[in-house]
Amino acid sequence: MQKHVEVLVDAGLVSKHRSGREQLVRGKVNQLRQAHELLDELETVWRSRLERFEDVLNETTGKESE
Repeated sequence: MQKHVEVLVDAGLVSKHRSGREQLVRGKVNQLRQAHELLDELETVWRSRLERFEDVLNETTGKESE
């Protein structure tokens, strides 16, 4: 679990704070929103590319998209 948390800390998505023997992890809401928006944009780009790729494949094989 600690390795996963460290990756998130390194990415700036969460912060860790010590409280006695416990380590508290808090999400950085703005950074998480920005990451979500970026992933949404990338998904849109790749879906569009895959659709165009499908169209090209259908043209070369003579099939119509469904």
